[in-house]
Amino acid sequence: MAPLLSVQGQVTDLFAAALQNAFPSIRQEALLVKGNPKYGDYQCNNAMKVFKEHGTGLGFDSPLRVAEAIRDALPANSLIGEISVAPQGFVAVRLSQAWLSNEVGKILQGDVEYKDLPRKRVVVDYSSPNIAKEMHVGHLRSTIIGESIRRVLEFCGHEVHGLNHVGDWGTQFGMLIEYMKETYPNFQDQLPEVHDLQEFYKASKKRFDEDADFKVRAQRAVVDLQAGGEFARTAWEKICEVSRLAFNRIYARLNISIEERGESFYNGMIPPLVEELKARTICQESEGAMCIFTPNVSTIPLMAVKSDGGFGYDSTDLAAIYHRLFVMRADWIVYVTDLGQEQHFHMIFDAAKQAGWHTPPFTRCDHMGFGVVQGEDKKKFKTRSGETVKLSDLLNEAVQRAKQEISSRVEQQQKDGGEAFLVDPQEQQDAAEKIGIAAVRYFDMKQNRTTNYVFNWDRMLDPKGNSAVFLFYAYARIRSIQRKSGIDIASIPPSCLEVKHPTERDLVLKLLQFPDVMQAILADLHLHHLTDYLWELCNTLTAFYMKCKVIGDEEQSSRLLLCEATRKVLLKSFQLLGFTPLDKI
Repeated sequence: MAPLLSVQGQVTDLFAAALQNAFPSIRQEALLVKGNPKYGDYQCNNAMKVFKEHGTGLGFDSPLRVAEAIRDALPANSLIGEISVAPQGFVAVRLSQAWLSNEVGKILQGDVEYKDLPRKRVVVDYSSPNIAKEMHVGHLRSTIIGESIRRVLEFCGHEVHGLNHVGDWGTQFGMLIEYMKETYPNFQDQLPEVHDLQEFYKASKKRFDEDADFKVRAQRAVVDLQAGGEFARTAWEKICEVSRLAFNRIYARLNISIEERGESFYNGMIPPLVEELKARTICQESEGAMCIFTPNVSTIPLMAVKSDGGFGYDSTDLAAIYHRLFVMRADWIVYVTDLGQEQHFHMIFDAAKQAGWHTPPFTRCDHMGFGVVQGEDKKKFKTRSGETVKLSDLLNEAVQRAKQEISSRVEQQQKDGGEAFLVDPQEQQDAAEKIGIAAVRYFDMKQNRTTNYVFNWDRMLDPKGNSAVFLFYAYARIRSIQRKSGIDIASIPPSCLEVKHPTERDLVLKLLQFPDVMQAILADLHLHHLTDYLWELCNTLTAFYMKCKVIGDEEQSSRLLLCEATRKVLLKSFQLLGFTPLDKI
């Protein structure tokens, strides 16, 4: 199947050609908007602008006459079925029923596809938890937003590398290694849990601050680790292994596909990189530190080398962007972190420009910042005891709440004497895992990512509200209709699809907006374009159910095809957001 094209883009191109045909002496971009459904699907608003700026010179006495000239200059096409001109100069078009049916036929004949050209090599940096610490609610947004943007970019045809910039290096490992050697000497044979590592870290930090002898030994352990000492290196690898196992359990539940490339990966690159930047006077000495100044972004410089001679986050991030742009040859890098790091990354981008690694418009670097998750008190989301919420605990509660909802629904179905699905306890557990985690993801991604949002279980799991649960029910209803029809949908020729009823038309128009949604995400990296679209699509689908009988109607074959096209668009959208829908609920 050929990739779907933006309908609005195609209509815009037609009007751009009409403007060129009608007024070859002037240059105007086509001004196209979605029209009032009463008059048409799209509306061109150029006539008034052309008349105001060029009307007299072109010999027109009103916007209406300009609009008529635009209408008459439209190239021959199969898209437009009806066209009308309003006295004010608006040119409204209604898409052809035959063309709409043909476009939906493309969805039926293959997978849902969309391509963004030219193809780029993209790096998406997301999740990035710290070794020896449990993932918490603060990692939720970066992990799920980053995964979905990776999927969208890959779906649009780009070569995408999802990288996990884990915090696996630094002076804290000296404290941890020394503490574990003293208090947990058999840790290399009996791996602790990541929760234990976190407690060990807290205790080691306390010892480091209070015990001078321990502090010296911890600093010696860092030197040993950096020099590749066998014991320190093995201990560090074990600590990373324990943490990685815990991270991967969460990634498996969230269906995250990401390549680990932690801070330690860039260690060897930093010294020669600093020397190169010094030689080119991009990196300059200031108060004992080697700094890169980015006056266009901040008065505070990046520290390529700290005043004590050590390397910090700035050093690592400089090496990382160098490697991604200069070695991996990435055309586009997307960093998915909280908004608090926005200035830092714009400083990194500016430094990369100074070094000649980042060369807009040939390369693109974006900081995809997001707000924080809040409790009902509008403060950072915490447990009742004031602790940071562990991500594993949050997912467990989501699944438990979803399971309670499923159990209640099954009981009600049985009480009403209707057909009950998910009666088996294991089926209920599997379904709850899918629904609960999808509910958390959808609730997060439907927010404007640059704002904070209040975490609310009731709204998250509301089967009638703007939630993943509502979307899952819409999908399951399509599957129910398909089962009850007793017909193999693949046996119905796509040519049977005919768009006749107004609500059928509404549904088709909404389906064909999918490429426009992809374009919007590519432009500003806001995933709520897709969640808004899904909410609107499922509501349009509900209106279709209410007004158009499917099974037993003379239009049964056509409407079964329309349901199948909707199912395919829903499924593709779910995949992009990381959901696995259910055929029965």
